[in-house]
Amino acid sequence: MPLSIALDYRPALLSRAGIGRATRELSRALADCDDLAVHLFGHSLARAKVTTTTPKGAHLHRLPIPGRSLPLLRRLGLGADRLAGRPEVFHWTDYVQPPVSTARTVLTVHDLAFVRDASWHGDQAAELQQRTRAAIAAADALIVPSTTTANDVQAFAPDAPPTRVIPFGADHVPTTRPNDPLDGRPFALTIGTIEPRKNHQALLAAWRKLPEPRPLLVVVGAIGWACDDIVRDLEAAEQEGLVQWRRHCDDEELWALLQHAQLLAYPSLWEGFGFPPLEAMALGVPVVAHHSDPLRELSDDALTLTDATDIDALTAALERTLNDKQHRAACIAAGHKRAQSFVWRECAQAHADFYREIAR
Repeated sequence: MPLSIALDYRPALLSRAGIGRATRELSRALADCDDLAVHLFGHSLARAKVTTTTPKGAHLHRLPIPGRSLPLLRRLGLGADRLAGRPEVFHWTDYVQPPVSTARTVLTVHDLAFVRDASWHGDQAAELQQRTRAAIAAADALIVPSTTTANDVQAFAPDAPPTRVIPFGADHVPTTRPNDPLDGRPFALTIGTIEPRKNHQALLAAWRKLPEPRPLLVVVGAIGWACDDIVRDLEAAEQEGLVQWRRHCDDEELWALLQHAQLLAYPSLWEGFGFPPLEAMALGVPVVAHHSDPLRELSDDALTLTDATDIDALTAALERTLNDKQHRAACIAAGHKRAQSFVWRECAQAHADFYREIAR
């Protein structure tokens, strides 16, 4: 008999960022598992910001229910699980968790960057720490996308419930090559919300130091938090013609940019997993990234890792990856091979196996 499970699907509807991507692709892969009945909790007053099709075989529950009313509804016996088909297991996928009545609960902890350096999240850090600590304590089990994050969780919450490391997939990238969105103009790409952890200012400083002729730097990322200075620097770089900043970018546009980029620059100071580098590797695009433990684990030597807080070191890594043909070819080959080991079907089956363990 199929195990009935529900996911908090709201990130898939409301965000293009990594958690939204993970939730969309995981739900699709889980819906293909014959031993699961998949329900998607999509109740929200907010309009969907991402155009997505409900996975075949999954049941989307979506009514205009405000998030702030969910605790009251739970006290009335209508927890998130009751509002999503009464599953045996409810999977919290984000940092805001709808309250559950009776189902067993699984929580994905994507990263603990707000613990590692509170300044990266400004005024939100303390609230994120408090909320995540409470969610970990309330969950019956945890899922993390990397061993590095598992270690961070153990340090942050030594009494955490059983934790399983399950990496995400990479085989959602498109197999067809679209037209070049910049009509042949050489460019490099960086992807990420405009916020301190993504380290845009160091990248801009390094880009200015690259010898001419240097490619255009295309920045894809919406304005986030604690970023007034970063935004000013990006706008100034736009005026100089150094940068093209795309604040909003749908998947079709993003895939076209990534497939035609000369490289992906990813100087983010910390990640839980790292979708953009993995997607670039899958598409045969070389990557220059900060030498953090999560990306070292993700890449298995397939990325060009450098100290992205050192402008000279970052500049040198960018210049080498742009201009050294032998190095580029080696990075592309290693990255493509590494990306093939990240498969959504396997990710979903590992989730399904863990759900069954928790349900028992």
